[in-house]
Amino acid sequence: MGSESRQNVKWVEGVRGLASFFVVLTHLCRAWEYTLWFPRDNEQASAKLLQLPFLRLPWQGRIGVTMFAFLTGYVCALKPLRQARSGNPTGALITIAKSAFRRPFRLILPATFAMAIAWTLAQTGGFKVSLRCDSGWLRFSSPEVGNLGQEIPRFFHNFQTVWTNGRMEYDDHQWALLPLLKGAFMVYLTLCATIFMKFHFRMVSYITLYVWYWLDNTQESETFACQMLFGMILCDLGSHPQFRQFIEAYSKARRAAQAGLMILGIYVAGYPGEHPEWATWSRHLLHIGEALFPPDVNMGKRWSAVGWQMCVTAIWLSPTLQEILSNRLFMWIGKNSFAVYLVHGTLLRVVLARMIYGWSGEPWVVDKDDKGESIYHWLPRASPMVFVVALPVWFTMVYSAAYLWTTYVDAFCARMTVFLEIQMSEPEDEKSAMQFA
Repeated sequence: MGSESRQNVKWVEGVRGLASFFVVLTHLCRAWEYTLWFPRDNEQASAKLLQLPFLRLPWQGRIGVTMFAFLTGYVCALKPLRQARSGNPTGALITIAKSAFRRPFRLILPATFAMAIAWTLAQTGGFKVSLRCDSGWLRFSSPEVGNLGQEIPRFFHNFQTVWTNGRMEYDDHQWALLPLLKGAFMVYLTLCATIFMKFHFRMVSYITLYVWYWLDNTQESETFACQMLFGMILCDLGSHPQFRQFIEAYSKARRAAQAGLMILGIYVAGYPGEHPEWATWSRHLLHIGEALFPPDVNMGKRWSAVGWQMCVTAIWLSPTLQEILSNRLFMWIGKNSFAVYLVHGTLLRVVLARMIYGWSGEPWVVDKDDKGESIYHWLPRASPMVFVVALPVWFTMVYSAAYLWTTYVDAFCARMTVFLEIQMSEPEDEKSAMQFA
C-alpha cells in the first residue's frame, strides 16, 4: 500500500454520497415496502430476495446516518491533526476554532431554507396527496396545516424544536442534524483537549471515550458519538508513519483482513429492524448481541454501528476501494449529498406521491360507521409498472434539484458564513477568514 494511496482522502466524499443514497432508499422502503425491514414477511414465509443477508443492507435503514456521523469525526479531525503532526498545534487550535464557528451556520442556514420551502408547499396543498395515501408512514410524516394565523407561529416553533429536540413537522428527516451538530462540537472539544498530546496518548484518549459512549445505552450513542470517535481514531492512526509502514509490510494479510471485514460488516449491518426472531441468521445475531452489548440498547443500531465500522476499516485499508470511491461519479454524488438529504423528503411527499397516487388527491371519501367514527378510504397506490417508470424520473429530479441547491443555495450560505465570520472576527483575522472560506 503506497504512501500516496494511503494519503488519499477523496474516498470520504464517495462514502458521503453513498450515505445519502442509502438514506433515500431507506425512506422509499419505509413508504412502500416496509416488510423489507423484516427478515421475512412473517414467521412462516420464505424470505424475499431483498430480505436476504447482504442484499438487504441498502433497504434496511440506519446505516446512512451512521456513515454521516463517522464522516463528521473523520473530516473535522483531518486538518487539525495534520497541523499537529507537522509541529503546529497552535495552528490546529486556530483551525478548530474557525471550524467550530462555521459549523452551525453551514448546517442551520441551508436546513432553514429547506424548511421554508416545505412550509410554503404545505400552505399551498403540496402534502395533500401524501396525507390521503395508503402509506401509513407518508401520512404520519406529512404535515397537516391550518390557517396562516396558526402556521406562521408554527414555522418558528418548528425552527426552535428541530434545533432543541430534533422534531420538525414539515420535514422530519432533519432530526439527525441536531445530533450531528452536537457531535461535531464533541469532536472539536476532544481535539482541543488532546492536540498537544503525543500520538499514543491521543489514541488512548479516543479509545477511552469510545468505550465510555459504547457502554452508554441511551438513545443513539452508538450511532453518533461512537462513530465520530471512530472516525478520529482512523484519521489519526492512518497518518502515523510507523503504522503505515507496518501495514505496507504485510500486504497479503491486509488484503485478507479487508475482505473479511467487508463481508462480515455487510452481513451484520443488515440486522433486521424488526422481528429478528423470524430468521435463523438474525436470531443468532440477536443472541450474540445480547451477550456482547450493554442491556436495553437498540440492537439494530448497535449492529449497524459494528457493521459500518468493519466496512469503513476495510475501505480505509484498501487503496482499490478508495480509488473506486474517488471516481468522478462518486465524487459528484458526494458533493451533492447534503443537498440530497435536505430536498429528497419534500420531493418524496410532494412529487413522487403524486406520481404514484395521482395529482389531485381525489376522490377522497370519509365514511362514518354505526358509532359515528370515521372510516378513511385511503388513496390506493398505482401498479408496479408505474413505480418502474416513476422512480428513475424522480431520482433524476432529486439529484438535479440537489445540484442546483449545491450550486446556488449552499454557495449562498457559504458566502453568508464567510461574511458573518469577517464581521464577528477581530480585524487581523479578516484575511485568514477569506482564505478558509
